[in-house]
Amino acid sequence: MGILEIKDVTLRFGGVVALDHVSYEVKEGEIFSLIGPNGAGKTSMLNCISGLYRPASGSINFKGEDITRYKPHKRASLGIARAFQNIELFPHLSVLDNLMLGRHVRMKTGVLSGGLYWGKAQREEVEHREKVEQVIDFLEIEHIRNTPVGTLSYGLQKRVETGRALALEPEILLLDEPMAGMNSEEKEDMARYIIDIHEEMNTTIILIEHDMGVVMDLSDHIAVLDFGKLIGYGTPEEIQNNPKVIEAYLGEEDAV
Repeated sequence: MGILEIKDVTLRFGGVVALDHVSYEVKEGEIFSLIGPNGAGKTSMLNCISGLYRPASGSINFKGEDITRYKPHKRASLGIARAFQNIELFPHLSVLDNLMLGRHVRMKTGVLSGGLYWGKAQREEVEHREKVEQVIDFLEIEHIRNTPVGTLSYGLQKRVETGRALALEPEILLLDEPMAGMNSEEKEDMARYIIDIHEEMNTTIILIEHDMGVVMDLSDHIAVLDFGKLIGYGTPEEIQNNPKVIEAYLGEEDAV
């Protein structure tokens, strides 16, 4: 049994079928990639996993628990974190403050004690700040920890977006095109961080990415969507040799 099981998931928007009876599983501790043409349903699938969308039918199981009807904050509390394709940060807040917001589902202090900042609230603040400082060190962004996010380069903002998700201490990290818009140097840095997150934090990663070199190098398994249908599932080598995937997406130049 995988850490995440997608069973016969269908998602509709009116008469449009965004996901059409999709099934696959993600094994614990792997890097799993979702690929396919634009409009294939990749981001819709992440939205179903994170709880932003609710499938019309089918189920999503996390560690054997059916989470299909759970709201996003409930899924986050279970250990599913999301970094978005379009940066979802507060531009006027510092890097540190944005990462602290990533800890919100772990905070247990009540409104009164939190507002007065005493006792348990103070201890909890220190604990959460320590966790965030670990993420800052891990992503090598100590030099910008107090800088407003809106003044940073695009590549650094994407790194902070990933850090906000990591601050949750997730078991599964959903990354939606983390390298989109980056230059080659920034892509290399992000690929290294993804590997480090996977290996050092023992985090299962589900990745959407259009750079096939990155996908084939990083992934343990890959699922391929086309017009909402699953047309391929397997190892990078199997996907590169899959005739349906070659025809619909990869083309001959990316095939083995």
